[in-house]
Amino acid sequence: MKFALRHGEDRFELSVEEEAGGYRVNDGRTTWHIRFDDRRGAVRGVVVDDARHSVGVARKGDTWDVVLEGINYEFLTRDARFEKLLELQQARSGVASGRAELRAPIPGLVTAVLKSAGDEVREGEPVLVLAAMKLENEIRSPRDGKLAEVCAKAGAAVEKGELLAVIE
Repeated sequence: MKFALRHGEDRFELSVEEEAGGYRVNDGRTTWHIRFDDRRGAVRGVVVDDARHSVGVARKGDTWDVVLEGINYEFLTRDARFEKLLELQQARSGVASGRAELRAPIPGLVTAVLKSAGDEVREGEPVLVLAAMKLENEIRSPRDGKLAEVCAKAGAAVEKGELLAVIE
């Protein structure tokens, strides 16, 4: 099965096939062999090409939040055909989304707010720090832009999916 993934402004197309004990994932250049050690809860043991990792995974609709080694990655997943149709529709209308929302990938405590409303941010630049699952997670900007709003406050507890900041 093919999937289209978006992480910030980056786009990927992946082919995912079941194989004995796991999955074979290919992006057209590289193939990974992935299996899960356990399938319980949001934190899983995963083996990627014989290297073991702990990965936090949560799904909300078409979005997957993945926390790997303290870094949050949010992916929008769609069937590759649907994604191509959406691109064609946006190209015809000439409209591209100018707003990006940073949402809490997991419940936690905001330990630091690194940017303020009005600040310019670059893609991948840390905006705030969220402590969760005994890890400090930098929540990074998904794209270049200007912070229109910072909703998070240092010391505040946040729920999964809660709006933290808006980038325009």
